[in-house]
Amino acid sequence: MPAPTIKIDDAKMLRKMRKYEQVVGKEVRQLVYNAGRLCAVELAKNTVPKGAGVAAKKEGEKKITRNLRSIFTIVNPTWWRAVMNMGKEGREVLVHTKSSIVWARDTQETFASAESAKSFHKKNRAPDGTTKALRMLDRGIIKQAAYRKYLKETLKKVGLAKAGWGIAAAACKADTRQPLRGIPAWVRRNMARAKGSINDRRATGFSWEIKLKNGVRYSRETLPGNGQSFAVNLARRKFYSMMSHAIRKTKPKEAGLQQ
Repeated sequence: MPAPTIKIDDAKMLRKMRKYEQVVGKEVRQLVYNAGRLCAVELAKNTVPKGAGVAAKKEGEKKITRNLRSIFTIVNPTWWRAVMNMGKEGREVLVHTKSSIVWARDTQETFASAESAKSFHKKNRAPDGTTKALRMLDRGIIKQAAYRKYLKETLKKVGLAKAGWGIAAAACKADTRQPLRGIPAWVRRNMARAKGSINDRRATGFSWEIKLKNGVRYSRETLPGNGQSFAVNLARRKFYSMMSHAIRKTKPKEAGLQQ
């Protein structure tokens, strides 16, 4: 993603802030909140799966499906019975899956419920939230109905890392009727289980600083560095533009009063 075309240095920003307060007669605090919200929305857009549209949602769902298929062997009811009888028929059995025929061993874990599959999935996730692919004979053998149920539950979590930024956007006290504008519904539905916050102790005066925090455990790993830089620089540019717009809007009013 290319960098914004306008890059504002701190000295230029401070001059604009002083002029804004002098001409408009207001503190910059509210505009800082507005820019903070924009930054949080852009951070959400740049968090994997990148984007805010249907294509991003589908890409996230595909990735989750691939991850689950890399740790589970899914079997239908007929072959599930064969797996359950492995101890009687021998230590190994040929299992017909939807796309192939694989060996299964009685040393592999078996899962008849979505809840037990969840524990196995959690055990095979890295700290950054990614799933560690397993070799065929290390995978869990899961009943087809249990897999479908667990997949459905897991797909609902697409956008969880983005949702942390959505919470931060809502907390920014922006003067807009739709603080979550730009955060799609498939992300917003995860806000109840996500975590996010802001620290606005320095949003006032010329400190103009808001700290945005995404509390989802693996949010850092799902946000590329260039995506973070883009969001921050875009917010700075918008902040500068909002001050310029307010100054231009106020000056004609002052001129009218002086006539």
